[in-house]
Amino acid sequence: MNALQRRIEKLVISSSLFHPKSSVVLGVSGGADSISLLHILSNLFPATRRIAVYIDHGLRPLETEAEKKLVREQAMACSAHFESLTIDVTGEQQAKGCSLEEAARELRYQALETLRVSHGASVIAVGHTADDQAEEVLLRLIRGCGSRGLSGMDLHHGHIVRPLLQETKDTLLSYLKEQNIPFCLDSSNLDRRFLRNRIRLELLPKLENDYNQAVRQTLLQTATILNDEDKLLEEITTIAYQSVVVKEQDMLSLSLTGFLQQPIAIQRRILDRICWTLGSKPSYKKIKSLLALAESETRKEIHLSNGLRAVREAEIICFHRPSLRSSYRGTGIIRKSFSPIIVNGPGVFPIEELGHTLHIQCLPFSPALPATPDTLFLDADLIQFPLSVRHIKEGECFQPLGAPGRKKLSRFLSDHKIPIMERDKYPLILSKDTILALVGLRIDHNFRIRKQTKQVLALQWLTS
Repeated sequence: MNALQRRIEKLVISSSLFHPKSSVVLGVSGGADSISLLHILSNLFPATRRIAVYIDHGLRPLETEAEKKLVREQAMACSAHFESLTIDVTGEQQAKGCSLEEAARELRYQALETLRVSHGASVIAVGHTADDQAEEVLLRLIRGCGSRGLSGMDLHHGHIVRPLLQETKDTLLSYLKEQNIPFCLDSSNLDRRFLRNRIRLELLPKLENDYNQAVRQTLLQTATILNDEDKLLEEITTIAYQSVVVKEQDMLSLSLTGFLQQPIAIQRRILDRICWTLGSKPSYKKIKSLLALAESETRKEIHLSNGLRAVREAEIICFHRPSLRSSYRGTGIIRKSFSPIIVNGPGVFPIEELGHTLHIQCLPFSPALPATPDTLFLDADLIQFPLSVRHIKEGECFQPLGAPGRKKLSRFLSDHKIPIMERDKYPLILSKDTILALVGLRIDHNFRIRKQTKQVLALQWLTS
């Protein structure tokens, strides 16, 4: 075992990248890095079941067959199982409107993850090196990012592991030469249309020649420091996130009371995590807009990537994705739907869809009637059965008890800081087309108890 192998064995074990007797999917393109990965892991961990995967991106047909043949032969030499897949990168790029590099990366990792699951493998090992890390840090700096981005690639992220991340490409080339192991050269790595290639072929050499001969090592050290600091910030963010974010079905709601007490750095990270959790990639501009929304006191909606929307209601921002099903106009928030109920007289009426039960009683009036937050009292002498219980309709109004005039129900709910996702918990009860009460919240002023009231209709709204 040479020094390179000893370093990688120590790294795999100390960082718990994978169990030595587990199954591992290896992304092997045929290049020097991935071929080194295949041979080194095969020599170090022979008990590990290895699945070497070659992915044809459909971009270099003149080179693909030779690469695939080499990877198959090297997999056989290493006693590894071999598989090859073809992905439609051009089609993905056109469908998503992204760059060719982004489309290739997205489909490549999707394909590797599918194979990982089908083989019951614990991780996917890829051949990123220290040189790739230096390039990645510069790339992210040029495109713009925070400290998390500048911390570079992780040794272990989700099911992806990078055992070669601390080794230089020169070290791996020396290893392959010493072991007489063949590899392929990828012509696309010389294509200067791609920003990553221009960084590798132009920018990094210029920085080394004109500014700092050890710039690659400097970039790696910076990434390591920022990675350690990022882990601390992520721990702080997790605690804050759990205190201000609530998940309900396919939505996340952010409580602004606690959120605005956090430092701005943690606020950004909370918003970033919400977006990624719901499948949206947030830009700096969108995070800035969300911060402004949190500081604002007006109802507003922000459209984010991948169809995600953020809607401010009172002291909450609701993050959701619109649906074609019945929803609140302009929000796409799904209604908790139930069929209207006809009430022919007093009784108990469960509404399972809302998780509540409506108890209706007729009682003689008494000044000592028990007042509770869940019970409303109306003048029964003014009410005629049958009654109906249903959802609020768009634009409906009533006169809240004690109010000087009529008000839209939507405005009433907003004024009382009832979040959009909670509003269907409060149905209407009506006599013919006249609203008697917003159940669980307020009666209409016209059906209040008066001096001459003899019978009271009690509406009790209880959790089932």
